[in-house]
Amino acid sequence: MPRRADVLAAQSTGLVQFNGAGAQWLIQTPGGVVYLVYVDTGSDVAFKKSTNYGLTWSNPTVVFAGTTTAVAVWYDRWSDIAAGLIHIAYQESATDDTLYRTVNTESSDALSTQTVIFAGTSTATGGCLAITRARGGNVYCATMIDAGAEGGFYRLPNANVPSGAWDAARTTVFEAITGDMVLLFPGFAADNQDIICIFWDASANEISRKVYDDSGNSWAETSIATSMADQVATTAFPHFDGFVDIGRSNIVIVAWNGVDTASADLRCWTVDESAITEMTNVVANGTDDQGLCAITTKPSTEEWYCFYGGKSDGSETFLTSINIYYKVSLDRGTTWGPETQLTNSARDTTWLIGTPRWENQFTVAFHNDIALDELMVSAPILQPRANFVLGL
Repeated sequence: MPRRADVLAAQSTGLVQFNGAGAQWLIQTPGGVVYLVYVDTGSDVAFKKSTNYGLTWSNPTVVFAGTTTAVAVWYDRWSDIAAGLIHIAYQESATDDTLYRTVNTESSDALSTQTVIFAGTSTATGGCLAITRARGGNVYCATMIDAGAEGGFYRLPNANVPSGAWDAARTTVFEAITGDMVLLFPGFAADNQDIICIFWDASANEISRKVYDDSGNSWAETSIATSMADQVATTAFPHFDGFVDIGRSNIVIVAWNGVDTASADLRCWTVDESAITEMTNVVANGTDDQGLCAITTKPSTEEWYCFYGGKSDGSETFLTSINIYYKVSLDRGTTWGPETQLTNSARDTTWLIGTPRWENQFTVAFHNDIALDELMVSAPILQPRANFVLGL
């Protein structure tokens, strides 16, 4: 792999980039362009893009100007939809709403009209936010704008994408009121408007699979794992992640069963509507000072790359000075390769995301919690090549 550089991609505001538990990823288009959606220093939602996998970045484009408290994204092609919309949901604390807008990566980054997903009355820490698109085209959003019962689960029918009206609240995905976290993914059932939620119940320390039946407007829940000790998103986030394995019609999930805790495991599963299969732990019996995770795939070879914070020998200090490391699986989670350091120096890293699907190069972004609140990217330094012909 080419040498990598830790690049300053953008600057954020305080801990807003992650403390609203927004489900975020970097987007990589089929042409290799990488998009970073983030909360800028003015608390606005903005995006930048890179044509060299994160080594340099464009000027920002503002999606929403306001007081953002959380942001979540989804990309059409992660749902096996041959289109280029980036779906962005964001919460703001001026009118206390959850809002929605798209970026069309295949039409000069055109922005859709902003629409309202949920109109609330108060915003506080302790909420969460996730958005996805079903294979049939409906868009779904789970939003909680504070630590109380203010939010819900909403649907934008395919016919209304991207600028039409959202339906009234559907049956909620939430169970508790404080600290719950969600990831939303398209489902694989015959009804291509169904979706799957990976739900982290903070009060029960349990991760479960919730399958949403769109036609019945109902959820069916199955436990994935108990004894999953969460850490609140206002401290660091995320400690679980997943990607859609389109070729095998399932979702690959990783999650820490303890954060900054001795003997913690970074566990791994494949999930669909009918089966939950645990794979080999990415990290087994870690020696404290580890957390955060992002899992990605190179679809053409089915390689899995799992990134996480903190060295497994305990020599680094979580939330003070850690590097990002990764392991690779060449057999879909049956075995994992050696721990490899990704970043160039240890930092106070409190947020980590990757490109769920990529081909030529992966890109990883992380939050450097210093006075400037840097959003850093680990980017490849591509080596120059010379073409010449040897002669006599």
